[in-house]
Amino acid sequence: MTKIATPISHLFENEDHAKRIINYSNCLECRDGSINSTIVNQEVFHSELQPIHEFTKTNFNYLKYIRSVKHDLKLITFHVASCCDKPYLDNKMFKIGGKEYSEKEMLENAKQNFSIIKEIFGKEVKIAIENNNYYPTNAYKYVTEPEFISQIVRENNINFLMDIAHVKISSHNKKIDYEKYKDMLPLDRTIQLHMCSCEFNSDHLAYDAHNYPTEEEFLEVKHLLNKLDIQYLTIEYYKDTECLIQSLKRAQELV
Repeated sequence: MTKIATPISHLFENEDHAKRIINYSNCLECRDGSINSTIVNQEVFHSELQPIHEFTKTNFNYLKYIRSVKHDLKLITFHVASCCDKPYLDNKMFKIGGKEYSEKEMLENAKQNFSIIKEIFGKEVKIAIENNNYYPTNAYKYVTEPEFISQIVRENNINFLMDIAHVKISSHNKKIDYEKYKDMLPLDRTIQLHMCSCEFNSDHLAYDAHNYPTEEEFLEVKHLLNKLDIQYLTIEYYKDTECLIQSLKRAQELV
């Protein structure tokens, strides 16, 4: 059974809104910004930490803390967002900042970090990485290549969080057919889907706007649910409670 895992966002600050959102969700997805939330049924934790970078003792202690306080946890997911450790945003795109890692260094970091992460979370909690969107800057070198993502997943025997909008953005900005780009990803390891709709700027670049998912996105989700063994579906929309609830209702119809 696929569960609707809704992120704990600022929309939960209104208690009545939170109750209604929870009513149309099967479980919740906690994030770094909502780590102190004590709402029950937080089965998923989505962290911005990037295991392809060097981890410090502080990073591992943070993960141990997550394990200790999230008692309902079934899945923890991580970013593979940039090839440098201190990227900065410029016109909504990452630019190179801090240390820039080589492909080999990122693969080695992932191997070392996931070995320890597995020890922290044990067999009860599954682990996955999310694909990022591609923009034409050096900060996205390697990390949005399907072969690189697949290598991380398969060599470390972990799962894949497929962000559908990120696939669309990357394929469009790389000028690769969507289906071709998607099929190169480790689809057979997909455990979770993130969905929303993207936009296009004046330079004809696609970017992640976290807009309300359209019927096109729901049809793609339906196709993926029929094809893959998806355990969690997450709608990444935070602009309006009523619209979010409508999309959650539509998602419930699919699952």
